[in-house]
Amino acid sequence: MAYSAEFSRAISVVLFIHTKMQEYQYEYVSTKTMAEYLMIPAPTVVRILKNLNASGITIAKEGIKGGYILARSISEITLLDVFSAIERGPMFKTIDTQGIQYPDIECVTGVVKNRLLEAELAMKDSLKKTTLADVFETS
Repeated sequence: MAYSAEFSRAISVVLFIHTKMQEYQYEYVSTKTMAEYLMIPAPTVVRILKNLNASGITIAKEGIKGGYILARSISEITLLDVFSAIERGPMFKTIDTQGIQYPDIECVTGVVKNRLLEAELAMKDSLKKTTLADVFETS
């Protein structure tokens, strides 16, 4: 299963907000500014920010001087935090084998499901170990 580009875009959005917060001393960054500088369609930026906001990664402010700031430092935000905010549901989709008249299929599918779950847990464990500060410093 392939994920959408929104995970990578969300990382860019968070790091862009971080850079602007450093540059302008905590002024809120507008969605329009993010869309223009990052070359991401505005509706996509809005959708990403809605998810980041709901996950407590960003804070929104309405009005003329409104926009978004980070709720916490990039050294406290992991790749897993961003991934979990953007990507919902299980990483791998499998078929439902109930009712299939061939018992070996159900057995094989069970083994595959377990391996996929192990892979998902390993990936999440890896993402949990990397903060956005780690990513920002290596760029």
